[in-house]
Amino acid sequence: MKLFTIGDSISQGFMSLAAARTELSYSTLVAKVLGLRPEVDYPIPTWHKGGLPLNIEKLLRKLERRYGANIRGPIEWPLALLTIEDMLDDVEDHYERGSGNIAMPQAGPTEFFPNVSARGFTVGDAWMVTPDWCVDQIVSDRDIDDNSLGLPNKSFARTAHAVLNPSRAKVHGGKSQVGWLEHHARHEGVENVALWLGSNNALGTVLDLKIKCTDQSPVPPLDLSVEDRDDYNLWTHEHFAAEYELLLDKVLAALRHNKAKDWRIFVATVPAVSIAPLAKGVGTWEGREDPFGVLPGTSAQYAELYTYVLFDESFARRTGRRLIRDEVYRIDKTIAAYNRDIRSLVEAANGRLDRPRLHIVDINDALLRAAFKRNGGNPSYPFPAELRAGNEDGGVPLVNTVYYHVDRKGTRLNGGLFSLDGVHPSAIGHGLLALEFLKVMQAAKVPHADPDKLDWTAINASDTLFSHPIKLMPELYDNTRLAEWLVERFAGV
Repeated sequence: MKLFTIGDSISQGFMSLAAARTELSYSTLVAKVLGLRPEVDYPIPTWHKGGLPLNIEKLLRKLERRYGANIRGPIEWPLALLTIEDMLDDVEDHYERGSGNIAMPQAGPTEFFPNVSARGFTVGDAWMVTPDWCVDQIVSDRDIDDNSLGLPNKSFARTAHAVLNPSRAKVHGGKSQVGWLEHHARHEGVENVALWLGSNNALGTVLDLKIKCTDQSPVPPLDLSVEDRDDYNLWTHEHFAAEYELLLDKVLAALRHNKAKDWRIFVATVPAVSIAPLAKGVGTWEGREDPFGVLPGTSAQYAELYTYVLFDESFARRTGRRLIRDEVYRIDKTIAAYNRDIRSLVEAANGRLDRPRLHIVDINDALLRAAFKRNGGNPSYPFPAELRAGNEDGGVPLVNTVYYHVDRKGTRLNGGLFSLDGVHPSAIGHGLLALEFLKVMQAAKVPHADPDKLDWTAINASDTLFSHPIKLMPELYDNTRLAEWLVERFAGV
């Protein structure tokens, strides 16, 4: 096996609030460059009904087809809500009671996937979560009624089960992500492992706009059940280091009997959550020492308050849905410590091997250099020439990390690197992630790992937010009641 990927929602190709586009993920793009053919010798999941839990791009496009670029007044809005309800019911029915439920082979006729990444996974979930655990979670949940405006129950477990045991074979019920790695290493050999976990040990702080740190746990999170770990959204760096050290130990143990002798592991760093446009800074700004040491100079700007991107300062103060400056700075400092932990643990692991086999892919560094606001509107990241030329020729601004912004004529005014959920990369964003992995893989002398072989024409065309902007987007910017309804309904799913 040329490439095996262990990761979370980013590696899975989660976009616009749904596990939906694994074929566009950086891992699939890397696999193509290495000579693999998706659906031929590199199977990937197929996510029906737009994916789990809800594809908001698909929802907005459905509304746009019916109502155009503007949903007008008291007549069309009740109809639009019925359209939303119909789509939610369709998704819920498919995954709870239809062909997408756990009793049926889901996501394609295959025994396994070489990419076992799943949304919401923390570091410890790589060995704690198994298909059997997922089934227990789903069948024990009583909320399986056909709910109006409801989402599929236990979508975390359903998504994980779909990638960890697509055939639904009982023999695979105990295989975690690490378990599958060991299986493939023993049976056919694994040449390259992409390992990218850790974001969800901090990302929930931005999704919840609240810090629930493991320093409040009565026991270390490694001693908690998967369910109880969900009570926390920020690991202390000590807890993170202990968990990550165990992850590397388990991954190396899984490769102990690897049939592929010239194997490598590519370990990605944890991105700063403050880069994601979901959380918007409002109020006064203040310079703080850059916890990552990446930006020019020593100061990084932090806002007084952070709230969801579609809202303003008054919403943050009125609703309490906000993080304050000190909290966001604390989160960034913690993530900076995570990345120092990863580097030191990788160095220590390499010291125990016959030669350095673990290689750091510094995704955080790349994203910090690409960040629009952090760099004063002039990112220092060297975007690919193909991407620059394509945008300049079309008269469209270079894609950036600002939230996706389109006018009612369908002109994209901002964004492009993140999908509509404001957290997960777009297809073009995945292209840049693939580029960073391929740079390191090429330096590590992986055969055929050539960053110049990325097909940017195809990547741009596959990014429908880029190639076919959604004219209805201003409804979210202008209609705060709609935006608040969406937040109340879907925050934290």
